[in-house]
Amino acid sequence: MNYEVLERLNELKQEVPLIDSFYLYRYGDGTILSGNLRKPIDAFDDRAFAKSFSGLRIGTHWSDVRDYRELASRSAKRVISVVHEVPVNSGSQGILVINIDVSAIQANVSLLYDESTTFVNIFSRNGQPIYGDNLEPNRKVMTRLTSDYTGWTVESGMKSGLLASSTSAFSSVWFGVGVLVFAVGLLLTVYVARANYKPLEQLVVKLHHSLLDGNGSAGSVAANEFAFIESAVNNFVAQSKLAEREFSEAAVLKRKHAFNVLIYGDYERGDLSETPFEGLEMPAFHTLKALVIEVDNAEQAFFTFGKRDRSLFKFVVSSVVNEMLQQPGTVAWLEWTSPIQLSVVLFQNEASELSPVYDSIVDWVARNLKFTVTVGVGRTTGSLEDVRSSYEEACSLLHFKAVLGTNRVIRYSDAEHQRQKSEHEHLRTIHEISTAFRLGEEKWRDLFGQFFSDIRLDKPAKAVIVKLIHYMFANLELHHSSGSKEEYRIVRQALEEMRVRMESFDTLEELSMALYDTLDHSFRGLQDMRSPRAHYPILQDIKDCIEKEYANPDLSLDYLSDKFDVGSKYLSRLFKETFGENFLDFLASVRIGKAKELLARTDDSVQEVGERVGYPNSATFRRVFRKTEGLPPHDYRSRMRE
Repeated sequence: MNYEVLERLNELKQEVPLIDSFYLYRYGDGTILSGNLRKPIDAFDDRAFAKSFSGLRIGTHWSDVRDYRELASRSAKRVISVVHEVPVNSGSQGILVINIDVSAIQANVSLLYDESTTFVNIFSRNGQPIYGDNLEPNRKVMTRLTSDYTGWTVESGMKSGLLASSTSAFSSVWFGVGVLVFAVGLLLTVYVARANYKPLEQLVVKLHHSLLDGNGSAGSVAANEFAFIESAVNNFVAQSKLAEREFSEAAVLKRKHAFNVLIYGDYERGDLSETPFEGLEMPAFHTLKALVIEVDNAEQAFFTFGKRDRSLFKFVVSSVVNEMLQQPGTVAWLEWTSPIQLSVVLFQNEASELSPVYDSIVDWVARNLKFTVTVGVGRTTGSLEDVRSSYEEACSLLHFKAVLGTNRVIRYSDAEHQRQKSEHEHLRTIHEISTAFRLGEEKWRDLFGQFFSDIRLDKPAKAVIVKLIHYMFANLELHHSSGSKEEYRIVRQALEEMRVRMESFDTLEELSMALYDTLDHSFRGLQDMRSPRAHYPILQDIKDCIEKEYANPDLSLDYLSDKFDVGSKYLSRLFKETFGENFLDFLASVRIGKAKELLARTDDSVQEVGERVGYPNSATFRRVFRKTEGLPPHDYRSRMRE
């Protein structure tokens, strides 16, 4: 390492001829490294200079002229030393000393000027001469500069003999000619000013009467007519700029108002085609259409930027959209109607196909910006009054981002042909999920996946999805509210986390994954809590027994008490604490679940189905079925076979 350092420093010395010598002083072991030697600091001739910097923060230091001897056998040289901390970022390990030969500096400087006519002196930071060919106290200095880096001062001037000879070169004849020319010029200036004073006076009087409505006289402003003219001109310029700015702002506001009238229809009087657009140059059109371009995942991908960055992004999107929509026969009006929605009204005079343009907008934003957008396209209309309907349709289509996905174009056809599954069926699935989750059954996962698959097929709006998910939260909380406090606390914590995630989801896939992860974590926590309990394995066996012997009409707490040798009252209490519902409700849910399967896939009568699931009395079966499902068995079968 020492060898490589010295090699690099020797290369530096060869590149810069001013460098006479160098050495490194390392604090750690007190070693001196130079191009010719390596020795301890105490055996080094320049040790006093090197040690003077130990423990100091100096950055870069330029010394005065000093004597330096690298080896005792050599004579001392006059040098200036540049001292750098090593390493540069901390300066805690040592110093690098580079010695510059003063004679080399003097030789280089002497080549830069003519010594016969000019003198140059260079002084160190402390005023010590480094180079000088005129150090007389009465020297005439014409220029003096100080370097911020080295602290050196350079001064120069003309030698005294040359200054005297230059001065004597000006003869009295030429001096007289100069005075004469100056006098003639002064007289001509006075003459021209007097000759043009009358028009200037008339201009001042006109300006005075124009600005002051004739009050006062020319004499009142004659003393300072130039200042008056300047003030008048500045006043005219200011008024012109103000009028131009006010006109521009009024045009923008009027255009924005007209746009709001188009998409919201909030006009108060007059015909829509005249009153709000009076004074505006309306584009010619044959058909009209509204688009809404919405930023996806705004909370995570857009509002993480500062206000200025968001404004820049919005400007970029507006410019790109406007440029892409400038097709033959098409004019676009667009405004940001919300922090994340850019609304567009298209005036089309020709039957141009713009669908590829919408896709190009989506692709361009995804490739070039830090977020994506989804475009809702309203249907085409033929009148200004119907633009509002097209706009509302475009907004409503964006509500289907949850099921159709983001970073795409959504048209009316994409949201058609919905499956229209009844809300009651979704609620029943939610109830089954909550029941399986409360009972610790793994089948809640399959039910959860089926629930979101059904929603995806139905293509509901985002508001409907939010309503169903909130019902799921309420159902889960209700099912666990009657259980143990520890289990209820785990479920409540999971529900609070899921409610937070509900506030910012954009797609159904994103929501289902987030909710599933939270529920899975909560489910595992409940299982870990239940497993160590002594009675939990017995209750699991009892639950399995119920699911196998549900068709037994004699199945009761007494039957299970005798079979598993557990007191019926104690068993009822444990069942309630562990599974969150009493034995009869659990038994009814199992039997009705099996009955629904039989009603859907067999042609057995209602009474036969009731007997097969443990209800020999058909009236009892109908009553329990209606209580659980909200409709009679016969109606349920009819609905399932529609």
